[in-house]
Amino acid sequence: MTTRATFSFGRNWKNYVRNSADEKALLDAVSSLKEFGTEIAGKTFVDIGCGSGLFSLAALEMGAARVISFDADPNSVDASLLLREKFRAKHPNWDISHGSILDEQLVKKLEGGGDVVYSWGVLHHTGDMYAAVRNAARLVKDGGTFIIAIYNHGPGSRFWEKVKIFYNRFPALAPLVLAAYLLTFGLYTAVRRSRTDPSALRERGMNLYYNAVDWLGGYPYEYACFEEIKAFVEKLGFELTLAPTILPCGRNERPSFRLSNTGCNEFVFVKKN
Repeated sequence: MTTRATFSFGRNWKNYVRNSADEKALLDAVSSLKEFGTEIAGKTFVDIGCGSGLFSLAALEMGAARVISFDADPNSVDASLLLREKFRAKHPNWDISHGSILDEQLVKKLEGGGDVVYSWGVLHHTGDMYAAVRNAARLVKDGGTFIIAIYNHGPGSRFWEKVKIFYNRFPALAPLVLAAYLLTFGLYTAVRRSRTDPSALRERGMNLYYNAVDWLGGYPYEYACFEEIKAFVEKLGFELTLAPTILPCGRNERPSFRLSNTGCNEFVFVKKN
């Protein structure tokens, strides 16, 4: 099976692992996972779209009994393997493999096996977001936890979708687009965050530069308002227990180029028995 993709997140994350992933990044990732208030120790943790592998490793640091990491991008699989080697994390129960959440065969294989199923900022990049959410939910066992983050529908979402298409369609111009973004939105973000909390420049253990590449290149790109995702997952037999980030829906606002409210809504669901 193949999935539609025009941007290799994995190439970006391999560079991140080589150049920026360190003990501080791992500690930040652990702190981020703890904010979801979910017990991971002794559990099976499934990381859908593992990317750099940083949050899989964080789950192991938190005592997960088994971690299953997979990604549709072979470069992301390589990035996770590189991270495991870099941190000498030779955990016998950390499985890293190539796979897509849109692959029915893989979903059937893993169905109902996850105590904690985690997919942060991934399912909206599959090209079929709602099918991806539905399939991901199938991996959660009864009473298990489903943690996802989905791009919000902000006033600027349609504008940034066009930017992403341009960024991928004209790779020779991509460095110019990235430079323009970093000198405007990136610089603004850096100044704003440094005034309040300098550590936020490495939010979730990531890095401002690699996050910029991830944002501009991230296509396919879908988005939805908080209540839309909440209602969809609840119909699958889940209950929302925590929502660390709820952004206002901009569906009916005048379109703009602003980044405000184009980030991710965060959801922690528990599957009903």
